[in-house]
Amino acid sequence: MSRSASARIVGQVLNDRYEILEKIGEGGMAVAYRGRDRVLGRVVAIKVMRPELAGDAAFVGRFRREARAAAGVTHEHIAGVYDTGSDGDYHYIVMEYVEGQSLSDRLRREGALPLAEVLRIGTEAAEALEAAHEAGIVHRDIKPHNVLLGRDGQVKVTDFGIARAAAGAGQADTSTIMGSVHYISPEQARGEAVGPQGDLYSLGAMLFQMLTGRPPFEDGDKLAIVHKHVYDVPPHVRELRPEVPPEVDSVVAHCLEKDLSRRFASARELLSYLGACPRSEDAAALSWPGRWARRTGRAARGAGRWARQRAVWGLLVVVLVAGAVIGMSMLATARGRASMVPVPDVQGMSEAAARQLLAEVNLSYREVGTRPSDGVAEGCVLSQTPTAGLELARDGLVKVVLSSGPSHAVVPDVTRMSVTQAQRNLEAAGVVAGGVREAYDAAVPKDYVMGTLPAAGTRVVRSTAVDMVVSLGPERALPGGQTLPGGTGPGEGREYTLNFTVPAAGPGEEEVDVTVEVVDEHGSRIIYQGRHVAGERIPPQSIKVVTATTARILVDGEVRARRQYLP
Repeated sequence: MSRSASARIVGQVLNDRYEILEKIGEGGMAVAYRGRDRVLGRVVAIKVMRPELAGDAAFVGRFRREARAAAGVTHEHIAGVYDTGSDGDYHYIVMEYVEGQSLSDRLRREGALPLAEVLRIGTEAAEALEAAHEAGIVHRDIKPHNVLLGRDGQVKVTDFGIARAAAGAGQADTSTIMGSVHYISPEQARGEAVGPQGDLYSLGAMLFQMLTGRPPFEDGDKLAIVHKHVYDVPPHVRELRPEVPPEVDSVVAHCLEKDLSRRFASARELLSYLGACPRSEDAAALSWPGRWARRTGRAARGAGRWARQRAVWGLLVVVLVAGAVIGMSMLATARGRASMVPVPDVQGMSEAAARQLLAEVNLSYREVGTRPSDGVAEGCVLSQTPTAGLELARDGLVKVVLSSGPSHAVVPDVTRMSVTQAQRNLEAAGVVAGGVREAYDAAVPKDYVMGTLPAAGTRVVRSTAVDMVVSLGPERALPGGQTLPGGTGPGEGREYTLNFTVPAAGPGEEEVDVTVEVVDEHGSRIIYQGRHVAGERIPPQSIKVVTATTARILVDGEVRARRQYLP
């Protein structure tokens, strides 16, 4: 979006609801603005697609689908997605506004960060990735720019699914991916499918930069850096910052493994190792008595006998002091270990049961978010951090993610119901009552529902808006035996049944949006919308043809088939 276009949109109100206040940033796919939701009276972030992408119907459909998927995951370390929509040429996503700064801004200003702060930020980002990965969402573009730090320092990872949408729409790696070359995983650089472990590699590169002040590879142009991610072994953190504990160095090195079998298998596994890392750099300096003794020995060489005896006594003192320090440290450690308790397994438990079990072992409970699950009942614990079996100090905190129930819902059959009753049934099934359309139907009484879009029986993402088609009753005859536009006279027209098998929309795609649109001399209308996987048949659609009619089948907004019908 050009500077002039960005200036023009400031001050506008999208769909009579979202007021654009000021530009706050931009990326390869969208421009970000601070805005205000006039309905709920809150400040939001609004990402408006660039015009060159907004004209691509396939990208728009995929962009919205990824936004809906991200909106299904609620977590304290994920910037929430509130809404997505269009207003004329503007296609946008409304997100949580985080007051603060990005991690990239902080690194640019401060360079390397304190160890404890690095581990806190890394842990909270890994918790966000764990929640997203459990919901089947891979970020694909983890970098400091997409990690926001609130006023209180809390981490919020943003832009889940946007990189996937861009890649699926043919957005070249040279724009989307090349902008993130310092954090790109080897498999993504090779153009291969990117799974959760790709996000862990990128997080490892981010940890490396937070600890050392520079990314693992930085010399050369973008293509040279991509080549290094694929073929070169990155330096160890301790080569650049020796005071970092070996445990932390090892965690970063395992994140940056090129071989997936040697990289952490999941964010949950990474979290268990991050939780065991020392938070102080003093651990790396425990060898100071030895260095001091060596320096003392070198200084004493060439001195007289009295000086050598003095050095011996000095060395003995050093040894005794070191022994006392080590003994006190071991005693403190033993006392500390005595105050540690193993974390119980609360996964699958109800919220009340999990709280009670943790309280019994002197641990605290905190819910950090929800996400869909087909295997864990709504309101029960889906995942926990730290994982069961690890030890935690008494009064320590166990964070849990609760299940929000099945990730999909089936559109119920609400035909011949009143609008009010149909709305209740739709909401009870896990979908949302959308708009109301009207059509003539002699078989369904006036003001009663004659169908839905998507049709009954369609499997959709929970909270999908389902439009109702409400009957206007029988058509009113006009002079000369004609009917109102769009209707058919007695005996006119011909019935057809449209059958369609969903093709794959692109590599790596799972579910796709399918729309059936009918076009005749009276205009166009949508007769079916639903989500399907490749190879699945949509419910048969009955078409009554009065004039030459075309049925268009769109997959993720792209026309994939046309059928011609004659009366």
